[in-house]
Amino acid sequence: MDSLGLCAFTLAIICGILLGKISIPLPGGATFSLGNTGGALLMGLLFGHFGHAGSLSMKLSHGFLESFREFGLMMFLIGAGVPGGSGFVDIIHKYGMILFIYGALMTLLPLIIGFLFAKHVVNLCLLDNLGSLTGGMTSTPALGVLIRSSGTDDVASSYASTYPVTLVLIVLASQFIVTFL
Repeated sequence: MDSLGLCAFTLAIICGILLGKISIPLPGGATFSLGNTGGALLMGLLFGHFGHAGSLSMKLSHGFLESFREFGLMMFLIGAGVPGGSGFVDIIHKYGMILFIYGALMTLLPLIIGFLFAKHVVNLCLLDNLGSLTGGMTSTPALGVLIRSSGTDDVASSYASTYPVTLVLIVLASQFIVTFL
């Protein structure tokens, strides 16, 4: 329909938003939904797997994907960096560096354990291991860094296979925490 794949991209987003609006009731009165992000990711994975819907090709051009990846990464970093940066200095002044050190340990310890498990038990190659870890962290900026530093998009498949599972588990865990509090 179009050479860039904008129609397929838009269709995946619209279907993803509609899927994300579906709410599944959980025990205790809580509900579960994929939200806009999870729904769009799941529909993108489905569209990419099948490759076409009738005569409509779901393949996107490489240039289009590259441009949107960079744009999305930039918007994410701006959205997370501005509010996070304004409060970071205040927190350091109030609590000192110990809070920063605790946060670093809480982040690095699971990553090191996951990396060693994937390397020695599952025997993943380095790029698949790192792609899976970034998906497990649900860290799109880390994926962008991996793609740029490795020079290949291959890490995105490991990221994409881990990210949806982690996203669903995070949503379920937060719902259960809210239910039990």
